[in-house]
Amino acid sequence: MKKLTLLLTGLVWLGACGGSGDFSPAEDAGMQLASQVSIFESKDSHKKWLLRADAVDFADLKSATLKNPDLLLKENGEDSAGVTGKTGIFDYTAKLVTIEGDAKIQSFTENLVIEAERFFYDVDKDRIWSDGKTVITRGGAKVTARGGVETDSKLVKIEIKKQTTRLPADARELQKNTL
Repeated sequence: MKKLTLLLTGLVWLGACGGSGDFSPAEDAGMQLASQVSIFESKDSHKKWLLRADAVDFADLKSATLKNPDLLLKENGEDSAGVTGKTGIFDYTAKLVTIEGDAKIQSFTENLVIEAERFFYDVDKDRIWSDGKTVITRGGAKVTARGGVETDSKLVKIEIKKQTTRLPADARELQKNTL
């Protein structure tokens, strides 16, 4: 936790030193921009996750606004999955990363891609979830989860949220649907 706090303090300081570009999520004159930023957390000399972005706005002291974020999730020091999107937010206090805008999770260990408008990553709980329509593609099979999904960073167990299935009321209806 201390390492993460020191890292974030250093990044805020770097952001205050300048930066330029067309990335302007806030129109305030006090914007603090930095480009090509990496934020990470490590444990036992291994990175647990790495968040990179083309540009970051550090103007808000509680969160950073990200342009083209790329969240790299790691398992035992090896890359396990990547989460990408057009924009994002890293909330320092909640330790929550939000990536949105054609967001995609690509597993590097499984033949799996998960797509949604927005994904959330809870740093402390090491879990990822979406809250809207989500498409899971594994090999040639596609599943649409209308209420979102929840999974760990390994993407091994995926829970489909708010899934409903209507069963036939009687044998006649069952036979009618199978013909």
